[in-house]
Parts: sequence; C-alpha cells; structure tokens
Amino acid sequence: MILIAASDDTMTKQWREALMPCFSVYEVDIHDRRSLELCLKKGNIDVLVIDLAMLGKTGANEISVLKEIQPQLNIIAMVKHHNQREEITAVLFGAKAYCSFDMDMALLPKVVKTVQANELWVDRKFVSRLLSEIEVITQVKHSEAHRLNKGVSTMTPRETEIACYIAKGASNRKIAEQLNISERTVKAHLGVIFKKIGINDRLQLALYMNRHQQIAALWHGKLGHSLPSENESHRKH
Repeated sequence: MILIAASDDTMTKQWREALMPCFSVYEVDIHDRRSLELCLKKGNIDVLVIDLAMLGKTGANEISVLKEIQPQLNIIAMVKHHNQREEITAVLFGAKAYCSFDMDMALLPKVVKTVQANELWVDRKFVSRLLSEIEVITQVKHSEAHRLNKGVSTMTPRETEIACYIAKGASNRKIAEQLNISERTVKAHLGVIFKKIGINDRLQLALYMNRHQQIAALWHGKLGHSLPSENESHRKH
C-alpha cells in the first residue's frame, strides 16, 4: 500500500495519477503531520511519498521519527528544490529516495519499485558527496575525541572512577559510600579533576564525561546507519 502525504493538492493529484495505474494507493490523502503519524500507527504502509516540507524546517531530520513508527517503511522524500546536503541528511535518517517536484512523473512508479527492492534512488554523484561529508564529520569527531581522551588520560584511576560517578548524577555522599572514602576526599579529588581538564563545576564534568563516552561508542562501530555501496545506489535519469 502506498500513502501520499503533501499539503499541496496539485502535487498530491499528480503523484496519485502517476501511481494508481501500477499500485494500490491509500484512498485518503494526508495533508498534515498529525494525520500522517496517526495513519502510520493505524496500519501497515509499504511506501510513503511525502512532501518533505510537511515535516517542518528540519524535515529531513524528522524522517527518523516516521521510521520509529514503522521501521520497515520505504520513504520517498519529495522537494520543491533539490538540496545536496538535505539529500544526504534525508537518506542518513532513513529515506530511500529524494526527488524534486519537477521530476518526470512517468518515473515515479520506477522510483517506487526501486525503493521496494531496498535500493536507493539518488543522483549519480550522491555516494561521492556522502563519503566527503562523512570524512569531514570524522575529522571533527577525531579532533574532539583526541581532546577528550587527553583530558581523561590525565586522571588517576580513582579520579576516573569519581568522574564516572559524577557523569551518572551521583552526589558526593553517594560516591563516598560507594568508594569507601570521605566526602572531603571526594571534594578534593573533584578540585584536582577540574584543574586538570579546565572546567569549573560538576555539571561541566558530567557533560564532559558523557560526551567522551558517546565519542568512544562511535569509534567502536556503533554508528546508526551503514553506507550504501555503489551498486545499491540507483542513478536518476
């Protein structure tokens, strides 16, 4: 079943006319986000053809919310104006296709068949752009990871234990009980930690340690989305 969601009645009509000869299309068109989410919660939809603007200014990022409702949903993002960065974001957050309103409507059934086959419909330079984007992100993360690791590496084992407790929101009293030391000793350790990594309070330390753990998780292969290979990406005509 294909669901069409768009605030523009003209586009809704064009998409429906292009798809109905080939597919089963949901009889009711969706025109707002609330109705869309209710519809997805109510029944299984195979393909969603959606005007990305209907999801707001950060529409590409919101695709992941729709995928949480129906993880197997194949999403075709339709846009008035093609944007290369938005295309990357849309795919990384779960879209299988990114198409412009002015595309040849005769191609839309082919787009649907492509995403149903678990392939991407993107322009031919998408993979190289995606790899370049990820390289930039990786460099930034690597720099941040190096800075965080450098700070943590200056801590003694006891200081690291205390910092980890702080990251979990533990009070000085709780930490003292867990480590069998006095609260005064905990405070002394915290003063040393603050100086070592250049922060002023326990909130900053909690944020620092949690961020360090997040970055460490990324480098251990816990990324949420795998890259498409060349033969998985479908080239637009």
